[in-house]
Amino acid sequence: MERIYVDKYTGRVERCDLYLVRLILKDGSVYENLEPRMLFPFTNHTMYISLLDSNEKEFAFIRDLEEIDADSRRAIEECFGEYYMIPKISRIISCTEKYETLKWVVDTDRGEIAFDITNRIRSIKHLRGTKRVLIRDSNDNRYEISDYTKMDTHSSRILFTYL
Repeated sequence: MERIYVDKYTGRVERCDLYLVRLILKDGSVYENLEPRMLFPFTNHTMYISLLDSNEKEFAFIRDLEEIDADSRRAIEECFGEYYMIPKISRIISCTEKYETLKWVVDTDRGEIAFDITNRIRSIKHLRGTKRVLIRDSNDNRYEISDYTKMDTHSSRILFTYL
């Protein structure tokens, strides 16, 4: 099937689950359980949105959220709010290593969280040219340090041990 480009003239999007949408085309066709994903989540939040089917294959594409109607845009943004929810780390309480696994305990905007990292090289990334650090735990959950220069000395020492 050919890729469907979605804009306000070709169809609309409705939210049908926590982070799934339904695509309703102008011809009356309805496609359920599509998952919106940003192709450039760190640099461009409103352009190049892919709608994936249950096999994670691209089914439809939105070039720009400005090109769809307001209700569709709101549905996509609500899904992104759930899918791309990334707790912001404000303080590193502790980090211990055992059998090449790092156990982190951190304070976040969602409360205290403990998680494990099994591959520190792939799991802790400093975004070049910024003060941001992204961390991915062994369960594929993501965390962010928005500005490492604002962390306390204890947290900074732990972080820079592993960067």
